[in-house]
Amino acid sequence: MLLPKEIHEDITAYNKESFELLKDNPWLVPAVLAVSTAPIVISAYGFWKNRQLSKKLKIEREKTKQLALKQVESRR
Repeated sequence: MLLPKEIHEDITAYNKESFELLKDNPWLVPAVLAVSTAPIVISAYGFWKNRQLSKKLKIEREKTKQLALKQVESRR
């Protein structure tokens, strides 16, 4: 098992490597942000579209009910 000092050294080394990578390739920052935000945007859009379509479905069901009631009333 790693001791706290060894863990700290490993994390420091990892951070140093990461910062060097970003320093050498600054274009990675916007690319990584775009890739990581894409699922969030897609999920939000899907949720919004689902709510919109469910509302349309409720309206159409109500129209169908009203039409059926009118047909029953006109037969009497």
